[in-house]
Amino acid sequence: MTKSASFDVIGTCFEFTAPIEAIQRRLGPKLSTAAVDPKTLFFSWFYAAQRDFTYVSLCGSYKPIAEVLKLTFRRACLVVDLPADAVSDEDIAEVMKAFKSMGPREGLKNCCDGLRDAGWDVYGVTNGGKEVSLNYYKNAGIELDSEHLLSCDDVKVAKPDIRVYENANRHLSAKGLGKAGDGERWFVAAHAWDITAARKAGFKTAYLDFEEHDPVTEVFGEFDLYAKSMDELLEKLKKVA
Repeated sequence: MTKSASFDVIGTCFEFTAPIEAIQRRLGPKLSTAAVDPKTLFFSWFYAAQRDFTYVSLCGSYKPIAEVLKLTFRRACLVVDLPADAVSDEDIAEVMKAFKSMGPREGLKNCCDGLRDAGWDVYGVTNGGKEVSLNYYKNAGIELDSEHLLSCDDVKVAKPDIRVYENANRHLSAKGLGKAGDGERWFVAAHAWDITAARKAGFKTAYLDFEEHDPVTEVFGEFDLYAKSMDELLEKLKKVA
């Protein structure tokens, strides 16, 4: 039976250098008055936007994450004491444009190609928009078509809502790829909260530590596999019985 690996996309497969550098270019000199560096501002903004994206979804008022990010950037700047009038519409547009051009994690293409060569099917399951996410893969020279990319925009609920992972299970079943809980379906992410939800939906779970660095098992429990890189992930998944 064909195994499948469903990857989170933003932060797991594609990293944040481009938007962080855009913040540096557009706002770098102004950040000295806010006592915050571009990376810290980015992650305080991004993590807060993820929270708002999820909470609004839980309230039944789903908004695409790109919209949430765009509209909360000035608020994130205010939180770190950068005045709202120091951030222009053009600044926000450039940061959001950079968000659309994020590059792949090191080893991503080798991992995807290697899994396929080993008989696996590879999918993306993302909070991001479908078109933008497909362009990430295209720009990185990685084969992934629309049938292998599932977006929260399609079901109008945000991860980690269990319905996202149930939708992924239905899609995999329609493709003839085993059944939920049979051990043939894996979910891969660099976010412990993401694969905690996937585990509840019956996926085997693989945690990459290059974003959060610590899986905090006291909160999220144990996962089935841990890796520090895409290359290590590939080798460990290939050895899965």
